[in-house]
Amino acid sequence: MARLGTWGLVLVLVLLTGMTHARAPEEVRRQVEASMVVTGSVDIEQDGSVGGHAFDKAEALPKGVVDLVDHAINTWRFEPVTADGKAIAARSRFSLRVVGKQADDGGYTLRIAGVRFGKGNADESIPQRRGRLAAPRYPEQAAHRGVGGTVYLVLRIGREGSVEDVIAQQVNLRVAASPKDMEYFRKQFADTCIATARRWRFDPPTQGEATTASSWSVQVPVDFHAPDHPPVSYGRWEAYVPGPRVPVPWRTNAEADHGSADAIATGGVYSDSDNGPRLLPPAGQG
Repeated sequence: MARLGTWGLVLVLVLLTGMTHARAPEEVRRQVEASMVVTGSVDIEQDGSVGGHAFDKAEALPKGVVDLVDHAINTWRFEPVTADGKAIAARSRFSLRVVGKQADDGGYTLRIAGVRFGKGNADESIPQRRGRLAAPRYPEQAAHRGVGGTVYLVLRIGREGSVEDVIAQQVNLRVAASPKDMEYFRKQFADTCIATARRWRFDPPTQGEATTASSWSVQVPVDFHAPDHPPVSYGRWEAYVPGPRVPVPWRTNAEADHGSADAIATGGVYSDSDNGPRLLPPAGQG
């Protein structure tokens, strides 16, 4: 976690101008975070150490974010990647969410809230969408009040490509309102996404051991932006109130979450299994 200097002013402006605060009690306001998803690649040496890394569109990222992520990546150590029983050098995609939040003393802090590794949206070992995925209908009341949000779906897909089950694992809202209103909008966004996702169709994976599986589990984030609040560009802060994270019922005990549900960018289909390199905990931690 890093202390914010000049970045504090940026975050204050985002939090005050980027969200609706109507009738929001103080406990809800304190939950507001400003964040961005940062993507890139990391080179892993045979012994699991980091040999180098690169950001996507580094020039678009704030210097404070680059410094924080640079420092974090330099401390990473992975379980060695193997092929045919031998450790090899490898390159992996990473996607992480950087969060800025107001501290108890009135200042602001910056931290990495979650990170994911793997092939990202180009992973052919998971089901691929069959044509374009129909967009869920924007809930009328949410659109009327200018409420935006992101729904992080987890889908279980059968051998024929149909969606056998779907759950909204987390719903983040770009509004700070009363707890009752927040719960209402989260349910509206989740319900419309679940209803639409049940009609989506996918093609089975074409690579890896997963081709013989009886079903597959994938993550699909869905974004809703009100007309007067267009999507922010890569490298820009966006304010939101994170929603509660619910368990995925069809996951086994061995399939524990391998990264933050909201550490992936919207607009893609991602693996829900731990098929990327495994990041080891810092020395001295279990």
